[in-house]
Amino acid sequence: MKDSLKKPKPTLESLLKESQVITGKDLIKQKEDKVKELALFQEALEFEERHRKSKTS
Repeated sequence: MKDSLKKPKPTLESLLKESQVITGKDLIKQKEDKVKELALFQEALEFEERHRKSKTS
């Protein structure tokens, strides 16, 4: 009776579909995306600093 209550073992394909396993290719893409996002953020910060109106009291 205990055996019938156990869940079947997940397959590699099912884990990949559920994004519980990350392949090396996906990991590299995530890293590249993060680097691009950081560069874009830095550009936005620099742009804001250049174009910020100085506050005169």
